[in-house]
Amino acid sequence: MTKSSLGIILSFVLLLLLAVPVLAGFDEGKAAYKAGDYETALPELRAAADGGHARAQYMLGSMYNEGKGVAPDRAAAAEWWHKAAAQNHAQAQFSLGVLYSSAKGVAKDNIAAHMWFSLAAEQGKRNAKRLLKVIVTQMTPEQIAEAAQMAEDWRAAN
Repeated sequence: MTKSSLGIILSFVLLLLLAVPVLAGFDEGKAAYKAGDYETALPELRAAADGGHARAQYMLGSMYNEGKGVAPDRAAAAEWWHKAAAQNHAQAQFSLGVLYSSAKGVAKDNIAAHMWFSLAAEQGKRNAKRLLKVIVTQMTPEQIAEAAQMAEDWRAAN
């Protein structure tokens, strides 16, 4: 075995060892969340979310959105959902569309709402497809074209 092969293997093992606590935190946090134990869920999910776990980021955003275990804070929910959406988490994309279309936690932005609904709808989110039809009735053709371009740019970058 060459030194470079050994280095690659050791790097992979180290990466796995670092990922295990993030996954463990998520599993414990998810279980606590489902049990309604938000005090336990919060630090577990936050650790996993800080480690880049998209589902933990989405759940943490949901906790802030709903005020479960934390003070309700839709701006914080939007921040966490943006992180999950950047990893192509469909429900986070849908949730961002809802925030942007309703101006809760973020400024009202039908163009951004359209973009997030489009991305979520492409992944099969039926409610995103339904709300996409609603949002286009509130937009000009130019805004719709801009939203479509933003979605295309997002796809190209991700």
